[in-house]
Amino acid sequence: MKKLLIALAMLCLASKHFAQTNPVIKDGLYLVAGIVSDSTHIEPNDKQKVLVRFNKQFIENAPENSMGIIVYTDNFVPLELDKKPELRKQNASQKTVELCFSKLASDKLAAFTSHNIMKEATLIVNGEALTLHKIRAAITGGKMEISRCGDNACEKIYAELLKNLKR
Repeated sequence: MKKLLIALAMLCLASKHFAQTNPVIKDGLYLVAGIVSDSTHIEPNDKQKVLVRFNKQFIENAPENSMGIIVYTDNFVPLELDKKPELRKQNASQKTVELCFSKLASDKLAAFTSHNIMKEATLIVNGEALTLHKIRAAITGGKMEISRCGDNACEKIYAELLKNLKR
């Protein structure tokens, strides 16, 4: 019973904190500041950070028991595309989603990725984190590919992007 009450108290604290997060975060690629697994890991208010919910149906290998993700808001790549996303077949069992950024967003993407190699980034659409990836190299040329999608995740990401993106 005592454990149940503690769990409920933690859930209340966490939901209160989620309710206070910025609901108007722009769609884009953000640098990850941390992953929130319980209410004890929620950082105090910081104007350059915001707590975003995971959309777990899109994230392959999402951290178990995670409640959300903290992202830096001061440096991000806006999700401004030159054309609609494309769903491509990578091989017999896997697909990828290709994004073609506008010129301005492409320049930001190149700078963002070159300065944050080996750090984690997340793609946020409609206020939710859709992907979580490690930046392994600078992305130049304005095209970014979301790959290694399992369990039809690429199809779901593609559908979510089409549903929410405004060109």
